[in-house]
Amino acid sequence: MPWPPEYQRASVDFEKFMLAARDHAGLATTNMAWNMVEGVLHAFRRRLTLEQAHRFADQLPPAVRGLFIEGWRPGNQVCTVGTRTEMLDEVRSLRSEHNFSPDNAIESVGFALFAVLPSDAFARALDALPLELRELWSGVGTSAWNLPASSREA
Repeated sequence: MPWPPEYQRASVDFEKFMLAARDHAGLATTNMAWNMVEGVLHAFRRRLTLEQAHRFADQLPPAVRGLFIEGWRPGNQVCTVGTRTEMLDEVRSLRSEHNFSPDNAIESVGFALFAVLPSDAFARALDALPLELRELWSGVGTSAWNLPASSREA
């Protein structure tokens, strides 16, 4: 069996993901987007049970999946979802002196996932999330997200 295509193109897909996050957030560089992406993925992860986190991670491209689980210590207490503002504050607290996360940071990471995942995988990723987190990305895929179908992977 040949090695799976998602691993063959992992760096290309990760770059596409980072560019989509950067552009949707209105940031100048992917370096600026890095803390935002890491912060959002880890903030989401802290609010998931072990089963939910595994179901979510299973849908992510390999490099994004690696970032999602980086530094994870399963068994830590699951955080309450809280408000969007509280989550954004948490995202911005990651390396705060170098964190440029804008107000739309959470949505920008959702947009970037939507940009790189096939629609069925994105739907399964959302299904793995509790309702409160799923609602943060409820607009993904609508015209408000301004993502042409031609830029999506099949």
